[in-house]
Amino acid sequence: MTEPVEGKSAAADEIVRMQQQISHLQESLRIQQRVAYAAGLFQGEVTVRTLVSSLAEGLLIIDSDQRIILINHRLEEMFGYASGEMIGQFLQTLLPDRYAQVHGHHVNAYFQAPRIRSIGQGLELVGRRKDGAEFPVEVSLSYLDTETGRFSLAFITDVTQRRQAERALLEQNEALNTFAQTVAHDLVSSVTVLVGLSEYLTETYIDVPPPELQEYLATIARSGRKMSSIINELLLLASLRQDEVVLGPVEMVPIIETALFRLHEVIQTEHAEIIQSDGFPPVLGYAPWLEEVWFNYLSNALKYGGRPPRVEIGSTVADNGYVKFWVKDNGVGVSPDRQAQLFKAGQRLEQYRAKGHGLGLSIVQQIVRKLSGQVSLESTQGQGSVFGFSLLQVKTE
Repeated sequence: MTEPVEGKSAAADEIVRMQQQISHLQESLRIQQRVAYAAGLFQGEVTVRTLVSSLAEGLLIIDSDQRIILINHRLEEMFGYASGEMIGQFLQTLLPDRYAQVHGHHVNAYFQAPRIRSIGQGLELVGRRKDGAEFPVEVSLSYLDTETGRFSLAFITDVTQRRQAERALLEQNEALNTFAQTVAHDLVSSVTVLVGLSEYLTETYIDVPPPELQEYLATIARSGRKMSSIINELLLLASLRQDEVVLGPVEMVPIIETALFRLHEVIQTEHAEIIQSDGFPPVLGYAPWLEEVWFNYLSNALKYGGRPPRVEIGSTVADNGYVKFWVKDNGVGVSPDRQAQLFKAGQRLEQYRAKGHGLGLSIVQQIVRKLSGQVSLESTQGQGSVFGFSLLQVKTE
């Protein structure tokens, strides 16, 4: 008597299911054996266990299936996982999806021909934290052959701060090169004017009418002031790259008054209107540097504002504990594509109107950054611009 077809099918399905369960249990047992073996190798002795736990780098050990079988506490912190949470997970868990497949091939190739090596030198490797955030890492590889198979050891270092420092250094070097080229041109031009007019006056001053002589002397004075301004900004730039100053409470009113006094001649010549609001809250800063910030902002407002210039000076207290100081002009405004470039070295607001050395706004940004603040620009073409900077407010009793 034959068994019904339905009974045979059910029995076959049950056998397949049991085989799958057995296979899964065998795989789990194999992983557990490798984890236990690795743990025994590295945690059997108190000294070794302490050494592994205290490593500054993250330690990761995987088997030939690219499963994580041992990690140290530093690696768990680095990737944002709880203790033991990563054991048994695949290595790809720690990588962005776009790199997982390619990196998996590299790991397989390494297991076939392992050697001690350092990777990441000049190559940007990326890790992925539990929350999905990515960060640059540097990895040194080694291997260990054991009775349960070959293990790969990876020492992983978070190089986020190093990469940031390298980028900052590169930006500073690029800015310095730009400064040198721009300043060299302007200094040569100014010196040429000074020398040319001086020689002319020396040879012919007796025959030169007094009004014309006064004009030449005025030109010499303007060129000299320009050279002095460039040199002063270069000195300030050098101090920004080297000096660490002590920050303290700063009152803005006397600093603004000093900057306006330095611009008194320009204000009078251009018949500029200066509107200064009352009440500037004290902030954490350094007065000599802040004077240069105000001087550059006000100088630009006078130079590139309307005719006659109308300059407004004010401050706004933000909810985040910072105070935003600002200078508003009545110029033509700045196009959106130019706004992002203005605080870079060598850039000027209107290159067709006036040729300057273009150091000012770049120095402003460096000063404000050194003071843990931020610069800003709001501008609409045809409606003027508002240049600002924000610093931490100092609460008064």
